[in-house]
Amino acid sequence: MLTNVPTDLLRTFVTVVDLGSYTRAAHALGRTQPAVSLQIRRLEELLRTKLLKADGRQVRLTEAGMALGPYARQMLRLNDDIVAHFANESLSGWIKVGLPTDFSNGYLLGAITRFAASHPEVRIEVDSRLSRNLRTELAADRLDLMVGIVPSDDAPFLVNMASITPLWAVAETFEWVPRTDLPLVRHPDPCEYADRMRLALREARKSWKTVLVASDVAGIQAAVVAGLGASALTPATLTSGMRIGRPEEGFPPLAPLKIGLFYKHAHLTKAGQGLAQWLLQQITLAGQGSPS
Repeated sequence: MLTNVPTDLLRTFVTVVDLGSYTRAAHALGRTQPAVSLQIRRLEELLRTKLLKADGRQVRLTEAGMALGPYARQMLRLNDDIVAHFANESLSGWIKVGLPTDFSNGYLLGAITRFAASHPEVRIEVDSRLSRNLRTELAADRLDLMVGIVPSDDAPFLVNMASITPLWAVAETFEWVPRTDLPLVRHPDPCEYADRMRLALREARKSWKTVLVASDVAGIQAAVVAGLGASALTPATLTSGMRIGRPEEGFPPLAPLKIGLFYKHAHLTKAGQGLAQWLLQQITLAGQGSPS
């Protein structure tokens, strides 16, 4: 017989993880600390595994707890979306949102602008940084939500994600002379795009050299259009003056990457939830190659 996992248990679990302690979670949920501990035990008994472990005054995730995190956050997002849909409430208040410089900055800003136009009582503050720095800001509660590249290792606060395949971007007049090093334009390491370019070239037994490193996507775009070298970009960040490097020219396929939506359920307001739902739709469309 199928087992149903109560969303209230999942919300308690995620709140403890987001806030880092049973005491803070109890205060946020309006419960006593023993009640929060009991709910965590009920969830562990239901799933027949240990999810959290004590580390001084903090709590840490076990391996099973880390595995549960993305499932729990997705279920809570769906639950909250259902409630918000039928509540049909107007949204208001400030939202601090992080957008990556290494993925569709202009496109995502356009999506946020359309959301703000539909909700005039919402005020949005945008922080644009590299994805890894945005994850640090979210963990420190300096952001309400963020969009960024999902790392290959642990990804705390990840709610949902979409797969996007980057493309080789070169200037319209760019030519790669056979058996010469491919000039690369990339972000500073560690960088998921740079890793994918080097891995693809290595597997294809082709050589390369880095000719420019830029921390923002505008710098990468300008260098590519100027013909300085090739780079990996998403479909949404290709601009006029560029074309896609073709396999017959020697450009090997690039591995897809994951673009994720991250936030702490314990801190997200109704306005933040509305923006999160909207951004998730836009990320999904971008992954399908058809951002609106």
